[in-house]
Amino acid sequence: MATPPISDELLSQAVEAFQRLGSKTAAAVELGLPRNTFCSRLNRAAERGLLGTEPVLPGFAIKSVASKVGDAWVKQTKEHGAPFEVPQGHTTKGVSALVDAEGRTIQQWIKTSREQESRDALELAIHEAFDRHAGTAWRLPEPTSVHADLLTIYPIVDLHLGLYAWGRETGADYDTEIASGLLRQSVANLVARSAASQVAIILDMGDYYHADDSRNQTKRSGNPLDVDTRYARVLQIGVELTVECIELALQKHQHVIYRKLPGNHDDETSLMLAIALAAWFRNEPRVTVDTDPGRFFKHTHGKVMIAATHGDMLRMGDMAGFMAANWPRDWGATEFRYAYTGHVHHDRVKSGGGVRAESFNTLAAKDAWHAASGYVSARSAVSITMHKDMGEIDRLTVNLPRGGFGSTPVAANDNQPMARAA
Repeated sequence: MATPPISDELLSQAVEAFQRLGSKTAAAVELGLPRNTFCSRLNRAAERGLLGTEPVLPGFAIKSVASKVGDAWVKQTKEHGAPFEVPQGHTTKGVSALVDAEGRTIQQWIKTSREQESRDALELAIHEAFDRHAGTAWRLPEPTSVHADLLTIYPIVDLHLGLYAWGRETGADYDTEIASGLLRQSVANLVARSAASQVAIILDMGDYYHADDSRNQTKRSGNPLDVDTRYARVLQIGVELTVECIELALQKHQHVIYRKLPGNHDDETSLMLAIALAAWFRNEPRVTVDTDPGRFFKHTHGKVMIAATHGDMLRMGDMAGFMAANWPRDWGATEFRYAYTGHVHHDRVKSGGGVRAESFNTLAAKDAWHAASGYVSARSAVSITMHKDMGEIDRLTVNLPRGGFGSTPVAANDNQPMARAA
């Protein structure tokens, strides 16, 4: 229930005591009121016009006077401040006004901001944006000699960028810097040793990022993830790292195709990464970024057919039937057919139904849960070279030591549990 307004009688009592004693403190003591309560009553009396013309309350001004013979009623209102001036160093952003029926100004609201700070912040943001993307302004020189009959594939498999692992607990240290260094070194090694094929495919098999958002949980099961640093930072590093890998391949190959397949850890982030790279290389005719949001990739090169998916939904053993059913013309026109998957974190080959299907090792270290569960797999990266008439003709491998490059090696253990799918 709302508190009823104080009566004019009580307000007049406060006015009389104040005018008689000339002191708010003395008047408050006489009436047995706290000084704050007394001052509040005196202000309310002034607003209702119960205070005489003398004295005018500090901070108030006479608004109107009504009189009769021998008496006067004065209504006071809070006095306006000094004329408004824009503070030094500020600039006016906007003005709002309250007007009466005849269009005369009653009140104004003036918005200001620090002029120099606003300009400095805008200039800094522009410089940072251009500095971050300075690499898009120039093109790498084309290689002088390439082989049109050859195609080289660089699978990026389950990097789990943003995963954090402590070597004392998991067997190998792993964080964003370590993961970046491993991929950068491996791709540079493989590009330098691979054949100078005319076309190269950088094929991200999914789970490039460890977390799909800042909640740091798997999207489908809600399992907590061991993460390193801030989500936004991992995203930025991931984009720049992939740009480096593409530019490394451009030094050896005339044309580079990039495809990002979604994994169970990076469903949404996969599309973001592909769109960011397409924008980055939009003026580079030697790079094709495939922004297809689907979970499957297909490419043909002469008599060679290649298909890929992450492997968390359609299993490796089912790829032959899927390829024949979904791409019958390419199936019939090719002789050498390959299906690539990731997800399980170790290499496995299964041939049958006209397809050689395989999964790959990963560069990533195990997190705490997988280490405690006894999962074991080698850590490596490969490049695969195809001939248009003979299929796979070359495969190069970069193997990591047990602890991984840039981390403390862990002594070998002769009593390892059997390998299991990660």
